[in-house]
Amino acid sequence: MDFGFILNNAPLLMEGAAMTVALAIGALLGATIGGGVVAGLRMSRHAPLRCVGAGFVEIMRNTPILVQIFVLYFGLPTLGVHMSAFTSAVLAMSLQNSAYIGEIYRAGLESIHPRQREAALALGMMPGMALRVILLPQALRRVLPPLGNQFIIIIKDTSVASTIAVAELTQASKLLLDRSAAPYETFATVALIYLAISAGVAGVLKLAEWRYPVRVS
Repeated sequence: MDFGFILNNAPLLMEGAAMTVALAIGALLGATIGGGVVAGLRMSRHAPLRCVGAGFVEIMRNTPILVQIFVLYFGLPTLGVHMSAFTSAVLAMSLQNSAYIGEIYRAGLESIHPRQREAALALGMMPGMALRVILLPQALRRVLPPLGNQFIIIIKDTSVASTIAVAELTQASKLLLDRSAAPYETFATVALIYLAISAGVAGVLKLAEWRYPVRVS
């Protein structure tokens, strides 16, 4: 193992790691917000909206993220819609993971006993206020573990963006291999960087789980 080789090329890998973090943050924000929309559709009182939500979830969950990125990056330009590689990757990851996160939100809300909502309405709360004050705080505590798993999956999925030449960590490692013959050093270092990023996110989420434990009602 030639660690001097890694030190000499650390700037390239750090640039790739920074792009990976930027992709992950964009996808996390998009999926977190999109998941709320999906959960709202899935739990709507109106059947057409529930069907739209269910259809979106099935399409996103049952097609590969790579295909979705290709559709956005290579397919949309044929319709006159052009996006950068970075935007296409973030949008594809946001859409796919919003389906998963929407189902996580829905499961969390449905785990709250219906009587709690009924009690809130009986006390004079409007439905929206009951959702914000009574239901959501409890549901979010319950879904922190599966949300953490999904966030780590998003971080690892950023590597797929290398297929459309986004200069993230995996793409940086490919460029490094083209210049040298050091696959072990390169991929071992890349794996450790991914591990460090994922472990950091997992640690923050573990702290959140400790700070906001589930309260049995």
